[in-house]
Amino acid sequence: MINLVLIIQLIFGIVQFFVGIMANGIIILVSSLECIKQKRAIAYDFLLTSLGIFRIFLQGLIISCHMIFFFTLELYVSHEAFLVFFFINEVNLWLATNLCVFYCVKIANIVNPFFLWLKRRISRLMPWLILGSLLFSIAISIAYNLLYWSGAKEELRKFLIGNISSQAFFQYLFPIPLLIVGLATPLYMFNAASFLLIYSLCRHIRQMRSRATGFRDPRTEAHIRAMKLVFSFLILYTSYYFVILISFSSISIKKDILMLFCFPVAGLYPSGHSVILILGNSKLKHYTKKFLLSAKYCLRRGSALDSAQTQ
Repeated sequence: MINLVLIIQLIFGIVQFFVGIMANGIIILVSSLECIKQKRAIAYDFLLTSLGIFRIFLQGLIISCHMIFFFTLELYVSHEAFLVFFFINEVNLWLATNLCVFYCVKIANIVNPFFLWLKRRISRLMPWLILGSLLFSIAISIAYNLLYWSGAKEELRKFLIGNISSQAFFQYLFPIPLLIVGLATPLYMFNAASFLLIYSLCRHIRQMRSRATGFRDPRTEAHIRAMKLVFSFLILYTSYYFVILISFSSISIKKDILMLFCFPVAGLYPSGHSVILILGNSKLKHYTKKFLLSAKYCLRRGSALDSAQTQ
């Protein structure tokens, strides 16, 4: 039974991987073309390009761990692999947080001097925020490596072979302030920006409905769609974050059940979030339809040529 579940999980992970690669590839291509077309780096497109690139790296790491666990039922943790995953994961968390902050500042209607100042300057500040995210991720990865890896590696090895309880491993891992700061800081910022944006959208929807004349207001529907998108971002981001925490802490459940739960949720974040980004952006949606129609046309033309050759 467990083998069947592992096979289904692997197939689901591979589907997530290819969907995410296609979605993030479209985001990178469209955003890069837009920057080339405008002959300058637009903050939003530059952010989407950076996010798409690092999400492809993250998906590669997740599917690699997935394949290793499927064939060996073990996770081999090397120094270099752990550091690469820690860095890529940290950058992805920060870039997603920057995107949520960008949406919040651009869309939310909040009367506050600092917020209004930030609304006017967020486009110019975004490249510096991206650079700061990279530098912060590099710094915390190096610090984690220098201060903590030797002890964590031994405790993780003991846990994987069953010589240490999950409670002891949890107590060893999470008193480390560095790890908590690195993982929790972008989560707090993401949640704050998300709830602030949802609150602003809800308030704006109530105001428009109070002035409604009985007809369907397309602006209200657009705000409702935006709120649903933000809420879905929040669910995916938070679930991925807690999966990462569970993977580190390994609370008292069986290891195979842990991995069966963690891999699908971890793989859903970089692929599902990117698909939602495309569905919520008219420009990305337009180009995605064009790419899909072109691919469909090429497939039909190729099949027609093959049938003509066989005849």
